[in-house]
Amino acid sequence: MKQTNVAGWIKGITIAIGIMGIVFFAGVMPYAAKIFFSENTQIAFLYLPTMIFGGITAIFCYAVLFQFWKVCLQIEKDRSFSKENVKSFSVMSKLLFVLAVLWILYLLVHLVFGWATFEMIWRMILFTFIWSAIACLCAALSVLIEKAMKIQEENDLTI
Repeated sequence: MKQTNVAGWIKGITIAIGIMGIVFFAGVMPYAAKIFFSENTQIAFLYLPTMIFGGITAIFCYAVLFQFWKVCLQIEKDRSFSKENVKSFSVMSKLLFVLAVLWILYLLVHLVFGWATFEMIWRMILFTFIWSAIACLCAALSVLIEKAMKIQEENDLTI
């Protein structure tokens, strides 16, 4: 499969993920939160803070998606092993790590004030794990791409 074909597929998947994110953050999340907080009336006042925190999460997710789009553009240019991709994956890793820390802090606030339900706790832990795992993968890809870039530069100098 040619580089441009691969880039086209990856860009298409990235766009689809972006659209699914809009559906999730603008539709599913508010609806699910409304149901959850209507069943847990003692913490119903957390609906708005939860929506704000969801918006912050969305900003981080779309920032990561934007960085991945930049990687897709480099792949399309047949520059898979470039400094730009190293930087993009490094930025993605940092963004996701910060997001994981924010989720931990959000969980701790809920625990300290006694607002956390079992359902909230396991979801927050799950999402923290997901953000952390993807952050680790992005960091590893950044290192691997950098090493491959150096090997490619050495090979280009050798004739």
